[in-house]
Amino acid sequence: MDKIGGGKMKVLFMTVGTGVGISEEKVKNLAHGLLTSILNHNPDKVVFFGSEESKETIDELKNQYLAEKGEKFGEENYEFVKINYIDDFYDCYTSIENKLKYYKDHEIVIDYTSGTKTMTTSAAIAAMLYQKKLFITSGRRGKNGVVIPGTEEIKMQNLFAAYDKYSMDRAKEAFNSYRYEEAKNYLNQIVALEGKEEYMKIVDAYDLWDKFNHEKAKDVMEKIKIKNQDFNRNKSFIGKLCSKKKKKEIVENFLIADLLNNAKRRIEEGKYDDAVARLYRCVEMIAQYRLKSVYNLNPSEIKFGDLETKSVDNLEKYKMKKNENGIIKLAMKNSFELLKDLKDEVGNIIDDKELKELIKKRNTSILAHGIDPVEKEDAEKLYQKTFEISQQVVENLKPLMKLSEFPKL
Repeated sequence: MDKIGGGKMKVLFMTVGTGVGISEEKVKNLAHGLLTSILNHNPDKVVFFGSEESKETIDELKNQYLAEKGEKFGEENYEFVKINYIDDFYDCYTSIENKLKYYKDHEIVIDYTSGTKTMTTSAAIAAMLYQKKLFITSGRRGKNGVVIPGTEEIKMQNLFAAYDKYSMDRAKEAFNSYRYEEAKNYLNQIVALEGKEEYMKIVDAYDLWDKFNHEKAKDVMEKIKIKNQDFNRNKSFIGKLCSKKKKKEIVENFLIADLLNNAKRRIEEGKYDDAVARLYRCVEMIAQYRLKSVYNLNPSEIKFGDLETKSVDNLEKYKMKKNENGIIKLAMKNSFELLKDLKDEVGNIIDDKELKELIKKRNTSILAHGIDPVEKEDAEKLYQKTFEISQQVVENLKPLMKLSEFPKL
């Protein structure tokens, strides 16, 4: 029965009931049902699962195999896995699961016709979780409750519908927790559930968006056919954001809303260092947005000549910052200082004592310049502070955050 040269085998797993305390006729009928399954599947190897007493049934199966095939059902043809506690689910299930892992590179089918209720339940659950075909031998039953020889019929049990639902539920749960790769893995396990491809697009789109890959996320979202109010809001937001980027219009108000939502998701996940990194960028972007929207100044590329045309205090210090091309590049603190020199009250944000302390926590975090982890309380405080100061600058912040809030499936 074993494949020569180590090729892929077809392995039949069978739970085996006991022959103790029942009639000889019942043992023969039970063994015949197992034999019928073996002959039907024609495996390269059989793995029996049962108690010590189950060996009586296997011995009878061997006798019938010899009579039927004219050859012995030898030791090389099968493996017997002893289950010590046939009414203990853990013992039964782990015995089957261990062999599933051992024969993972081969084709495995499972027959759960015989055995205790716990054994057969364990076999069915293992078949569902590992996506193996599950079979039962049915037929007309005699007075002893065992299928009468000659009436047997091998039937495959359709577990895929249940497994597909299980996988979809787990995929949705992973999506709602922002574990997109895990969600994709569960979706890939689905056999035939309608709508799988649409959900895969949804996961891909939000995975891209969560990584700030807005353009690609928009392209995927446009292909989603599911009608949903949350998706429509998100499509509207990301469509406008990408359009503004393409036209090189001011887009920081959209990005501030997006960053705040992203930071909130990281806090939900317990990724506090990631959250404060996003919030730091958000604070920096507040100054950028104000300079661009009110003064038509891009802090990443300010021409000194443009400052000379405006009423700027301390103009000389900016003269010192320009490069050989007369261009000034300002980081977060300097951007807020420029706002103060422009007599803009938004510039005073950088002097907020609480904000300073929270930003200091960010600077000493392992994702910035230090080695200290960020605590949940500090991340939540910085989120609230950043949200409050963002509201001072972005007029329609709450509506934008609502438009860019990720949905739950």
